[in-house]
Amino acid sequence: MYLSVRLLIHSFLLSLISFGAFAQTSWHLKKDEDGIKVYTASTEKSDFKSVRVDFDVRATFSELVLFLMDVNKIHEWVYANKSASLVKRFRANEFAFYAEVAAPWPCSNRDYVAHIVITQPSPKLIVIDSHSDPGLVPEKRGVVRVKKSSAHWEISNLGNGMLHIMYTVSFDPGGAVPAWLTNIFVTKGPLETFKALRNRVNLPEYKEAHFDFIND
Repeated sequence: MYLSVRLLIHSFLLSLISFGAFAQTSWHLKKDEDGIKVYTASTEKSDFKSVRVDFDVRATFSELVLFLMDVNKIHEWVYANKSASLVKRFRANEFAFYAEVAAPWPCSNRDYVAHIVITQPSPKLIVIDSHSDPGLVPEKRGVVRVKKSSAHWEISNLGNGMLHIMYTVSFDPGGAVPAWLTNIFVTKGPLETFKALRNRVNLPEYKEAHFDFIND
């Protein structure tokens, strides 16, 4: 049971580019490795802890955005993700995708639909907000749909080809997963996922990317 819950939580906390902004003040550092810091915080609206990740990456705004929009390859870098696919592109900077997270027996797989909006409020800042949009895709038999989730990316241009990312996420996995057990395993998944992001965002297919809605 511990292994099942561990893999499930690791997947959810980072599988998503998913999920809307929320304020937290009492962040506690849980992991600091390879320049990636993982924090957790309790929240009044949920029994499940929220997570914040801070780290730097060498990329342009457009390269990182193209990487994150390449949803068919999410399983290559998000810890324990089973599959993902584009659901709908609303406009150049707004889209939704569906993903399923594989959970070992006896836990049921989880899935979610993430609705993403990318904006650039200032020349040195990109913001990615997302929320769960479960009604866009019919529920699958035997899979538990995640209906409550929110996340927020703040991506700052540090100059010299470097970006700083602050990522926050909060969610309720649904089903019979005790919050106290879930909250034990909130650091390894984010750490492994963002290590993989940092390694893969510099692949040739993302180089020299450009979007009309982004000023690099």
